[in-house]
Amino acid sequence: MDAQNSRPMEPAQKSRRGKVNTMHVCLVPGDELVASQLLASLDRDGRHRVTVCQDIAELSQATSTPDVILIDVQQFAALRENEPMVYLRLSRRSRIIVILSSRELLDAAHILAFADAWVFEDINLSRVNELIELGVEGHCILPKQFLSRMGVDEIRLTLLPRLTDVEFRCLQLLGQGLNNRTIAERLGLSEAVIKSMVRSVLAKLHFRNRTEAGVFAARQQGALPAARQATMRQNEARSA
Repeated sequence: MDAQNSRPMEPAQKSRRGKVNTMHVCLVPGDELVASQLLASLDRDGRHRVTVCQDIAELSQATSTPDVILIDVQQFAALRENEPMVYLRLSRRSRIIVILSSRELLDAAHILAFADAWVFEDINLSRVNELIELGVEGHCILPKQFLSRMGVDEIRLTLLPRLTDVEFRCLQLLGQGLNNRTIAERLGLSEAVIKSMVRSVLAKLHFRNRTEAGVFAARQQGALPAARQATMRQNEARSA
């Protein structure tokens, strides 16, 4: 899959068949465990010179310009939103590859188009050297599960704990094809409250409209409660 932003490469950065050029890779991590795994993968073959910047402030003040910037998705969002001129300067000189988890894909969709490639920490982190080389050439690998309807469903199932109990029940009733008035009667709430609640469900799970939400809920009706409970337990375990 071609990256949205493709820029011409400098001759020194082009890879030749059978030969991999050494590049300066700057890592701007989020999670420490992911950072250590990335460093291990990058160092394994000794292909690249690797430096680490702890945050975007340190990245913006760096004296040397890296060939590739491997940056956590939250750091990248902060760079885009808070330091747009720094982002423009870096994006003209370096390839930017965003690190994220599959469950963050829908949340980050609005900014991923501004990166050259993506690495999914829970899917293809071990292939980071290959992904860097593809990113330098202006390509990005999108895992095949994201190209299917069921793959996107799996991501949304992990986001169900964002819903309140009553919002979750509202989603289930949308899956039954009910209108706002009927949902309001079922839940003992006003139609105006249900209208606002539907908007909240759409925003939290990244649906374009109520029809899309209803189709998802109908398709996954049997899986919704178990998926919500399982993800809530996982979140509690992480925070413990």
